[in-house]
Amino acid sequence: MGISLLFFLLSSLTFDSDPEIIFSPEVLTSQDYLNSANQWTISNNTDGSLYAEAGGLLLKSDGDPYLVYPIQFNYKKFDQLTITFYADKLVKLTIIPNVSTTGFGTFELVKEIKASDQFKETKISLHLPFFKDYINDLGVRLSSEQSANIVIQEISLKKMNPVELLVHGAKDYFRVAPYSGFTANLFPTPRVFGRSAMVYALPLILILIFIILYKKRFRKIAFLLLLVIWVLTDIRMSYESLAHNAADYKSFVQPSENERSLRTYDDFYQFSDWVQQNLVNNDINVNFYSSGSSHFPRLLQYLAYPLVIEPESQRAETYIIYNRSDITYNQADSRLYIGQELLSQAGEVVVNYNKNSFIFKETSNEF
Repeated sequence: MGISLLFFLLSSLTFDSDPEIIFSPEVLTSQDYLNSANQWTISNNTDGSLYAEAGGLLLKSDGDPYLVYPIQFNYKKFDQLTITFYADKLVKLTIIPNVSTTGFGTFELVKEIKASDQFKETKISLHLPFFKDYINDLGVRLSSEQSANIVIQEISLKKMNPVELLVHGAKDYFRVAPYSGFTANLFPTPRVFGRSAMVYALPLILILIFIILYKKRFRKIAFLLLLVIWVLTDIRMSYESLAHNAADYKSFVQPSENERSLRTYDDFYQFSDWVQQNLVNNDINVNFYSSGSSHFPRLLQYLAYPLVIEPESQRAETYIIYNRSDITYNQADSRLYIGQELLSQAGEVVVNYNKNSFIFKETSNEF
């Protein structure tokens, strides 16, 4: 009797609900789907069609397409999305609830998938505050730095069983948040199911402290459990620090100089070295236009001292442009334009760093 009861409890905890397949060649060609008003759409992409490919459907991506599906559910109904696909370029997969309205997101809904020619199954938890209330549509963003061929075999939704949910909560606790400008000064609070881990840990800590203070019989056990929580927290903090150090090594120390990238600064340190190597001696003041971090003007001022940086200015004859796709050189009149607006006097591009980064020097005193 006891064994049967235990078996029943284990079966109920590990029982898997049937997934609902919402994307596959079979689903998208079925008569029910073709007659339905709820169909997948492709946005932010030149080609809005899907093409039959061995084992899946081919999406010819320009670099940042969105697949949008009108569907209503919350995490009580479905709390895990599984997508099986491959691409010939590195793809950043992002799941976006209510993509056509609020479009909120979080790092828990983002995963990078390496280029491959074999299908790979990726599971993403939807047990997050964004899915507490019913959503109206679901977005699947597949962004890449270049155009890509993406072959999708299947997208499905399911409800995790209690054991899967517990395992995923533990994975959440040890997941490292992406680096941000604040990471240098503090450790982000670990998150479990999209909420601070302290939401779950603090009540337990308070109960253990109460037992230590007022329940002598269980004091040792409570103290031991409190010590375990302390050690786990310390391990988690150390893991986060080491993970960021490892990421810095892989992106900035290990690669060759031309391929280095430092956190949110990308290749700015290489760019600043390049600027100093290519400015002529009489360039004391320069106009600096950049995109990205607001710290770039001050950082370049420090790295290129005694150069005087004039952010977003037109006072100097030399312009340093860093990653500004909206600033272009017009060969017809030899001037810089920011969008359609005239930015500089006539001059010439002295040297290019990349397509959107260069040094320009005026040669005329008249607009």
